[in-house]
Amino acid sequence: MTEVKAEGNILNSKKYPEIGDDTLNFVLPCDTEEDEKNIISKAKLVFGENTFNEFKIFKIKHHFNGYFLVFQLPLFD
Repeated sequence: MTEVKAEGNILNSKKYPEIGDDTLNFVLPCDTEEDEKNIISKAKLVFGENTFNEFKIFKIKHHFNGYFLVFQLPLFD
């Protein structure tokens, strides 16, 4: 997803340096700690414990739309 304003583009490395180059990112809205717990528990079920543990998981604050939970994997080892 990209937006007209640079602050809204989650792929803009100057505004969102956590979203690295050569990574695959699964980004989900996450406004509360309860949302975060639910998303993580569902992700563990979907991906399985071993694959889930390979993800780098962190939250970012979008400048216009609040908080998002990011599941990130490198594309290359």
